[in-house]
Parts: sequence; C-alpha cells; structure tokens
Amino acid sequence: MARACQFDRFHQDESRARQEKARGEFHETLAGTPLNTIGRERARWMIDRADAGCESPGEAMVLLALLRAGIEGMTTQEEVQVADHTYFIDIALPNLKIAIEFDGRIKYGDTVDEVHDSIEAEQRRQRDLERAGWTVIRVRWSDLRVIDEVVAQVLVAIRAKKGH
Repeated sequence: MARACQFDRFHQDESRARQEKARGEFHETLAGTPLNTIGRERARWMIDRADAGCESPGEAMVLLALLRAGIEGMTTQEEVQVADHTYFIDIALPNLKIAIEFDGRIKYGDTVDEVHDSIEAEQRRQRDLERAGWTVIRVRWSDLRVIDEVVAQVLVAIRAKKGH
C-alpha cells in the first residue's frame, strides 16, 4: 500500500487520501474476480486493513497480527513531539501512549560506525519516549516467528495502561 500511494510521513493527510483512493482501486479490481475465487474474502480483509504508513513488510505483519487480535485505536507513523525532537512511531496506541517499534535491519546502516550511531539514536529516542510516559515495545524480524508472543506483550501493556 505504501508504494501504491507514495506515502510520506511528513504529509500524512495527502498520503492518507491517496491510500483511500488506492484502496478503492484495489477493491474495484477484486470486484472483477469471480465470486468463487479462492482467497477472495481474505484479499478483501487485507485491502480493508492495509496501511500505507507501514514502511516495511515487518511493520505490516505486526499491524495485521494486532488487528487480528482485535486491538483497535492503532495509528501508523504517529507523530510525537518529545524533548525538542519529532519522532514518528511505527505503530501507536496514542490514547494509551503505547509505541510498537519494528526494528528492521536496513535502518542500522552498513558500517560499524553507522550501526553504533543508529543504536545510540534508537536508545536515545526510546529514553525520550519513555520519559514522556510512552511504553515502547520493540519487535525484531525474529519475533515474527512468535508473533503471538508480541500480541500478548501488547495486550499486557494495554491492560497495564488501563489499570487492569
């Protein structure tokens, strides 16, 4: 979806409008398939829930797992101002201040210095968010093999924030 609508986190209103246009086009294409097409309903479910704010397949997989678990109120690329910085949270439950961050490999860089700088920036960002009251849940590629554990971790954080 991100490619289809050329999502830009700095211009989210326009990007979300393009997302809805693309979603409509995907539904039109799907409507042209025979009713007995295998996977048709699953495709409709995916089209309805695809989010252009997911900047990687890993983020999309996490979001879809959370949606399947019935978690509502999530946003992607949630803009947060903290400690004189602007951060974009991959997947957020903004009303509860829960941030789900997917740590892909590409963002860390190629050289040892780039990797160290990326890790330092990531840790600083997490400290800033936590000081502002956010709970940060980090997800790595290997966690996708045990996605139910990620979902459980998010559900525990939701209960904790709600005081249950």
